[in-house]
Amino acid sequence: MEGGAPAGGRAKAVMAAMVEAVNVGRTRRGADFIRADFSDNTGQFSAACFEEGLVESFRSWAADGTCVLLTVELDSPSPDEPPRITVRGARPLDGVVNSQRMLLTLTVSNETALSELAACLVPGQPGFGEVQVRLEAGEFRPVLSLGNDYKLAGALADRLGEVDGISEVKLVPKSGPRLHRAA
Repeated sequence: MEGGAPAGGRAKAVMAAMVEAVNVGRTRRGADFIRADFSDNTGQFSAACFEEGLVESFRSWAADGTCVLLTVELDSPSPDEPPRITVRGARPLDGVVNSQRMLLTLTVSNETALSELAACLVPGQPGFGEVQVRLEAGEFRPVLSLGNDYKLAGALADRLGEVDGISEVKLVPKSGPRLHRAA
């Protein structure tokens, strides 16, 4: 993981990742905490969470391989090291769908994969689920927006990632102004 907080500083961030494994420990004061292994489109990383109320949730999420939306604090001791990640909050990505605008991006390399994508997309709440597709068409790689009214969830991203001809699947919270529909 690159970027994050400036060297010697801290920054807050929001990220989506799958919970791979969890180890529970005890702080010096006797409170439970977790150290979890996560994976996202950039690879794998570990983070600690000292929020006692999330310990049992993380155990369950790891057992199920749940994708979660993490609120994290990045601590960069030096520019030569990746930032340390501390989880401050987490929610299953499927539960975020109705309250958070999401963006699904992916690359499609053949017509069969495009048909499979079309079959998997389900209408959702207007303005909350944008889908952008990069088509591999020889030298050209146009990006097409399929709209912003789809029901997007981690399970959909996982399913699409298994389709032959679909790659680079990313489901992230969408920031910026909300798109408004003309009446």
